[in-house]
Amino acid sequence: MKAEIISVGSSLLKGLVENKNAAFIARKLTSVGINVTQAVMIDNSKEKLLETIEKAEQQADVLVFTGGLGPDEDDIVKTTLSEHLDKPLVLDDDTQNRIITYHKNSDLIMPKNNQLQALTLLDSIPLVNVTGLALGMFYQSDTHTYILLPGPTDELKPMFTEKAWPLIIEHLLNGQVVSTKLVRLFGLTMAQAQRNLGDILVSDDSTFIEIFPAGLEIEVQITARGLDADEVHQLIAKAESEIEKSVAPYIIGYGDQNLPNIVRKLLKEKELKITGAESLTGGAFLSDLSSLFEAGLFFDGGMVTYDESIKKEVLGVDEEVIETHGVVSAECAFEMAEKALEAFGADLAVSLTGAAGPSSLEGEIPGTVWIGVAVKEKSTFAKKFHFGYKRNQNREYSVWSAFNLIRQVLLDEEIESIIYLCCQIKCNTIVIQKTYPIRLLGIGFPPWGKCRFSILL
Repeated sequence: MKAEIISVGSSLLKGLVENKNAAFIARKLTSVGINVTQAVMIDNSKEKLLETIEKAEQQADVLVFTGGLGPDEDDIVKTTLSEHLDKPLVLDDDTQNRIITYHKNSDLIMPKNNQLQALTLLDSIPLVNVTGLALGMFYQSDTHTYILLPGPTDELKPMFTEKAWPLIIEHLLNGQVVSTKLVRLFGLTMAQAQRNLGDILVSDDSTFIEIFPAGLEIEVQITARGLDADEVHQLIAKAESEIEKSVAPYIIGYGDQNLPNIVRKLLKEKELKITGAESLTGGAFLSDLSSLFEAGLFFDGGMVTYDESIKKEVLGVDEEVIETHGVVSAECAFEMAEKALEAFGADLAVSLTGAAGPSSLEGEIPGTVWIGVAVKEKSTFAKKFHFGYKRNQNREYSVWSAFNLIRQVLLDEEIESIIYLCCQIKCNTIVIQKTYPIRLLGIGFPPWGKCRFSILL
């Protein structure tokens, strides 16, 4: 089955509005085997719309329209399709009453053409707009299916998900059971994910596996369809197992919750407090923390220590550490994390320091970043990253990498990359501060807890 998406609106062609709707719809349709052959953007021209409809009908079974359903004179999708199909438009009373009530309650003047929003093709299935006023529709002729959706994304998504999607499954997929699961990845590029997953991405008639960028993360979407729920569950479990074999080290979670929200849930469940001390990220990590739902349960505050003097005078980083090792170092990351942990009385603390770019810093090339983690009654450790040469992208990756380290700590997962432990070796009255490169397998390593030990010479 083939589909075409027709997005109507001059604002799209002028670049005033990004066409996120087409991407959303294409992802949903292709996930169940409906092949989107083309997505076009056109202006509010009746002649152009008629031409586009006629061409689309020659190569697609399903035509999905976005935009052009409002009360303005240039919202001509319904009237043009009615003329093309020789099918009259009828008034949906429920929608009309909602429009009238809305304008009365809002003390707004109702547009003359407000009825356009409440019209639908005769014999179509109205799609109620749960967040707006313009009515959508689902109509099937003898040869084609026509789905009309509003232009605003905050109206289109709920209408598609709650109203159109069940009809697509019932009428186009013959009522099969359809289920979807998301596997979230972090630490891979799209090219690396495609290479690692390889043949797993090849879909068949019952299971569809695709990958999509999701900010700095990657979503692997598994969709299965079958005659009953048990069959679909088994298909998804099988696909999930194959994905885990290929990219297990990069799986951060399941579902639509991104890394910060995964950490939020873990902190809340464990009733732990977190803080942070930031340098190159300038408060971005703390900002993401505070923006999370119920942030007050696990976050009291943190510190932005962008300048070297603030690290020393306000946070309390040892001046000798900075003079000896510099700010782009494991030692500085240790100090920042431990001082923040102490200052804010938290259960764990994160530090971010490094060279964001575009210039080098202390001989370190742009993108060199140290992230430190201090946890009560456990060893402080730091991990070195190198992201690239783009300043703001480096800052974003640093924040997300910090969240991922926290996730691993909270889940007691293995951290397999080379990291550094902070240790003090006491020789009589002399204290030697050293860092030891190790391969940390589980946050409980080493077994002596804080790694503060004495030796006799």
